[in-house]
Amino acid sequence: MLYAGLCKALLFRDLEYTGSDLFCFLEMSWSWHYAGRLLHDNVYGDHYAIHNFFLLPALSPLTIPLGAYGFILGLVLLHLIAVLRAATAAALDLKGRLAVLAGCLCPVAFYTFDHPEWGFHPELCYPPLALLMALDLLDGNPKRAILAASLIVLVKEDGAVLCAAVLLACLAHRFWSLRAASREERAKTVRAGLLSLLALVLVFALGMLAHAAASSTDGSLAPRVVQSLRILVHTLAGNGPLGRRERLLEGLTVYALVGVSILLPLGRGLMRGLLLLMLSAPPLVIVLMVSSGVYRFHFMPWPPRIATLLAVFLACLACAAAASSGAAPRAAPSPAGLRLARGPAGVVVLAAISWGLQLLLLDRLDYSPWPRLDAGRLLAGRGYRVSTLSEQEVRFLRCLAGRLPGGLPVSSFGDTHPVFHRQSIVFAAFEARAWHEPRLRVVPSSGAAASRNTTLCAGPAVGGFAVQVECDLLPMVASCGGGG
Repeated sequence: MLYAGLCKALLFRDLEYTGSDLFCFLEMSWSWHYAGRLLHDNVYGDHYAIHNFFLLPALSPLTIPLGAYGFILGLVLLHLIAVLRAATAAALDLKGRLAVLAGCLCPVAFYTFDHPEWGFHPELCYPPLALLMALDLLDGNPKRAILAASLIVLVKEDGAVLCAAVLLACLAHRFWSLRAASREERAKTVRAGLLSLLALVLVFALGMLAHAAASSTDGSLAPRVVQSLRILVHTLAGNGPLGRRERLLEGLTVYALVGVSILLPLGRGLMRGLLLLMLSAPPLVIVLMVSSGVYRFHFMPWPPRIATLLAVFLACLACAAAASSGAAPRAAPSPAGLRLARGPAGVVVLAAISWGLQLLLLDRLDYSPWPRLDAGRLLAGRGYRVSTLSEQEVRFLRCLAGRLPGGLPVSSFGDTHPVFHRQSIVFAAFEARAWHEPRLRVVPSSGAAASRNTTLCAGPAVGGFAVQVECDLLPMVASCGGGG
């Protein structure tokens, strides 16, 4: 897990994460500090009118000093806690722990953790948080489970639906484990489960009401949901443009294949895991279908969507593994070969098959993890976006970013804005929505004179990059022109 985090940090250093959403999330995490606004970003404006990403400000102690690396560190810590928790869960035996770890660290899990091009979305926090919630419920730690559930709810507006899915899987496991208990005890479990589900429905409803109230100024929520529902219904009915239904079916097929491959290390418990999945996942799948409808189902295999489902897969994996851990009575000794097939070695073999199938699936999605996990190549920067710039230009840009204070509004061009991740990135097409116009601009040196803003002073230039900066900031960056 630590190695995957190191590679992700190197990928960002090599300018591999250039999607605008990453920098929107950075703004949302610290806008309360730099701009005095909650969940504001420089592309969409007040973002709480679009999504309830209320977990982001809690990450500001990491993002204010570390920028985008704060998100990477936060993801690594969450996943590391979940992995260590799975390795020590009391409800799981050795085989169960191996099966859950195989799911935590599988290729699809790295695909979502990597999130190529975009680098970060809050939904990437779902898998470790959902696994922590499930393991705490299985181990009988309701307070810690409530804490994990609260964090899930704060991630996004569909977090309450995810919590309900995890709870359904754990309740089904609990009810199965009480099949020999008294009727009163089983009834008590059902009542507690129904009350918990009702509470989550209430939390979801309140979250959507708050979301609707926040978007009331532009009225964007209701039309967006209605449009997505209409597209989904028409697509399921076979209407609409050619190819839309195929994209929907392809996305659902990817979801199903990922789910089966994640549960495969359960071995003889696979059917139990699939039953738990069929019980708990449908509401969340419907939510994902609706949210993908407005994009004509192009983004169904998108890492944040798969990460949301991966969270349920891991919860079902843990519940099914816990059931298997306590289900097998002591029997007569088996032959050595049979013991090997049913023991930890058998789990390892099934995990290897599972990972191989996932690599084939990722190849169909045009993703290969190998160049994303090659630390030596990442350190050298060979073959990544950073290699399209000269060493002098890279030093120049990093010198500028190192001299400027955090949160300073900056604009750049091309794929160079990741260099300024500690500053407030302003995209040229959306300057009207930024909380402040850029105080420093990085522009092409060839057209710097013609494009210079009269309120800005001409700054240093190296290679294809030139700087226009507020005159009082010029001494801060002037020396970068010599290579920094």
